[in-house]
Amino acid sequence: MRTVFLTAALVLLVASPVVALDLGGHDRDGVVVGFNIGAGWNWLDFSIPDEDGAVVSEKTGTEVDLTGSFTLGWARSDNLVFSIGIHGWKARYWYAGDQLSASTTQFQADVSWFPRGEGFWLRAGVGPGNISFSAVVPRINVTFQEWGWNVMGGAGYEFRVADTAAIGFAYEYRHLGVGHFEGFEDTKISSHNALLAFRWYMD
Repeated sequence: MRTVFLTAALVLLVASPVVALDLGGHDRDGVVVGFNIGAGWNWLDFSIPDEDGAVVSEKTGTEVDLTGSFTLGWARSDNLVFSIGIHGWKARYWYAGDQLSASTTQFQADVSWFPRGEGFWLRAGVGPGNISFSAVVPRINVTFQEWGWNVMGGAGYEFRVADTAAIGFAYEYRHLGVGHFEGFEDTKISSHNALLAFRWYMD
């Protein structure tokens, strides 16, 4: 919860001068570098066999943790930006009295669409990602990793603060499924992310 309040405070601190400093100049043509940081609300879904061998679906509680991403792209026009990027976070969960720890690294190719050529944008992407998972049970610490496919979608709004720089706010939903996972079935991680977004437009 402290992470949520700190993120909100940072957003409010930046928002006031940014709104006043929107300088226009929204031409896009060339390399685009992006960096996002914020809070992610994430949870882990999986299925395990019970004592009778039946498969039971389980879900951890939702955890809030620091998250971030980096993108490198090309502005095709004022309306379209194509990018590749990397996103990740780490979280701890409690399940049936045991401590679970999961971290994820997600790679993606994505496209951002600016319907009006400035300000508001929509974004979608897909790519490979992995879950590194560890479970601490009495006198045993097991760790394993699996790869799967990550899909994401989001929206945001940016303000130009210089001819080549913009600051904005973004929401992203991400879903990564890895299927069979060392005794777990149908394993997947989902997250809602609230982000402060920075972009640099280079001709």
